[in-house]
Amino acid sequence: MKKILFSLFITLNFCFLVAQDSQTLFELDGNPISTTEFEKVYTKNNINNQADYSEASLNEYLELFINFKLKVAEAEALQMDTIPAIKNELKTYQKQLVKNYANDKEVSEALLQEAFERSKFEIDASHILVLWPNSYPSASDSAKVLKEIQSIKKGLNPVNFAQKAKLKSQDPSAKDNEGRLGYLTSFQTVYPFENALYVTKSGEISGPVATQFGYHLVLVHDKRPARGKIKTAHILIKSKSKDAEEKQTEAKIKIEKIHSELKAGEVTFETAVKQYSEDKKTNFQGGKLPELSSAEMITEFADAAFSLKEDGDISAPILTSIGWHIIQRVSKTETESFDEMKTSLANKIARDSRSNVAQVKNNEDSKKQFGFSTKPKALDNLIQDMSKSFDSGSFKIDDSTYQSPLFSIGNKTYLQNDYIKYVKNTLKKATKMSELPSLLRGNFDKFQSAKIQQYREDHLAEINEDYKDLMKEYHDGILLFELTDKEVWSKAVMDTSGLKAFHAENKMNYMWSDRVAYTSYTFKDEQIANKGAKLIKKGLSPAKILGKLNKKESMVTMKTAKIETADFDLVDASLEEGAVVIDKLEDGKLTYKVVDTLFKPEPKLLSETRGYVISDYQGYLEKEWITSLKQKFSIEVNKEVFNSLIR
Repeated sequence: MKKILFSLFITLNFCFLVAQDSQTLFELDGNPISTTEFEKVYTKNNINNQADYSEASLNEYLELFINFKLKVAEAEALQMDTIPAIKNELKTYQKQLVKNYANDKEVSEALLQEAFERSKFEIDASHILVLWPNSYPSASDSAKVLKEIQSIKKGLNPVNFAQKAKLKSQDPSAKDNEGRLGYLTSFQTVYPFENALYVTKSGEISGPVATQFGYHLVLVHDKRPARGKIKTAHILIKSKSKDAEEKQTEAKIKIEKIHSELKAGEVTFETAVKQYSEDKKTNFQGGKLPELSSAEMITEFADAAFSLKEDGDISAPILTSIGWHIIQRVSKTETESFDEMKTSLANKIARDSRSNVAQVKNNEDSKKQFGFSTKPKALDNLIQDMSKSFDSGSFKIDDSTYQSPLFSIGNKTYLQNDYIKYVKNTLKKATKMSELPSLLRGNFDKFQSAKIQQYREDHLAEINEDYKDLMKEYHDGILLFELTDKEVWSKAVMDTSGLKAFHAENKMNYMWSDRVAYTSYTFKDEQIANKGAKLIKKGLSPAKILGKLNKKESMVTMKTAKIETADFDLVDASLEEGAVVIDKLEDGKLTYKVVDTLFKPEPKLLSETRGYVISDYQGYLEKEWITSLKQKFSIEVNKEVFNSLIR
């Protein structure tokens, strides 16, 4: 409930924008409050075109705004933002909010749109790969691999690409598939390779493309529209090209026999899966496969699956690299719109290497916005010394002796020993001595990027007004909530003596109107009711009436009540003590209501109206609190500036 109230409190009341060139509307203890800040609140809270800038409307909101500012000033004076619970809540909110503002929005939106546009198409491609010689290639290693891939490209064309891939590619699968990858779409390969797929025209070969694996040459065979996604089930009879011819023939005969039985209706698809399918991962679930795009399937399988027109249709036997299939279409989903895919695409981008594009842009922006300097020589010397110190899988270097600056961002400088500590925590197991310089440089890039990003997040309010405003809004709002809860809301509930005194002083505000107390008898039928009426007329007590009529079985029930006279249905009876009102119920029962006592208007007990009294007491405490704050803090309103706002 507290969180909900706080959310409403923030949404309905306050948002800030400070503009240095706006006029001062009022001063609170000498601190200027601008017209821009006030108008932001005024226009936001006056919805449905109620912000008419009339004198009455502006006066009303100025009073509310001043009261708000007084409470915030009091909270700050009490240093409530130093309370651990509040500090933690502010920190949690900041972590959530910074995610939406720290990254470059234009880059993020561009990546999102790019991924969506690419998802509309599938690219049929082949590649030739020359691997890096080790996990951390140096500049000379990279140059050597580049030279090798460039020599392969000489004389390379779409006709001889497959043969060259088989002979030269260091992708282990190239010996069998001649470098053919089939159809691919976005997020199925590393980002640099994907870029090559989508920028290279059909029938052309890309220039060397560097990825984490090495250098690639990419041949694009075809580009086609994406077909959506399809859920299928299949029957598999395994058969590979390296199998003996006799075994391949047996597999073909078997799949054709199964297909004939299915077409003749001699067996259902589910039964055929259980009896014949050699796919052990799916035959227990009717052969069903996950929903996939055609780019996620073997080409021959995809072509057959997407050619099926209706759910439940089955294909003719199809041969792929793993064997013979009979495919059944289960369901099909068309290509989704941008709005439908936006969330899933954003999640994929966050997990994908392309998110580094936004990170690089952020870092470059941060260097310009906050100021950045670097000391390459200090890094060169450090890497040289660290490489020499490496022994038995760890760095034997004393970080306390390395105090030279490596780089600075804003007002923060990172020293050599900062990086040494980072290396010792992140590079637990280094490998070959020859790889150390490249390994350390790559690791330093990660260290520097992380520190720049952290500085950006910590100082985002200095460069982003929207973020600054929201953090200010949340900061002031949570302080105000906690202080108001202490001074008003919870106090009104917990201050028992104060509540009693307030009720006693204002009890005439909580009045009962005329009331009637009555006893109600419900009789089983008219005959019993007649007997009861006689007993009532004799003036017998309710207990005696029940005793006489309920000797053998329950003939009558009784209850008492006290209600406001306006709610008491008199029917034809007159309102006086002893009067009887008779109601006939649908099931044949009769109810006699006997008026016992009439009550004149009187104050309600505190227990009878506690909720209303608490609400009014909170209002009282609020007014008293505001009065005391106005005595504590000085408020000087610039009437001339205020009048200039009136339209």
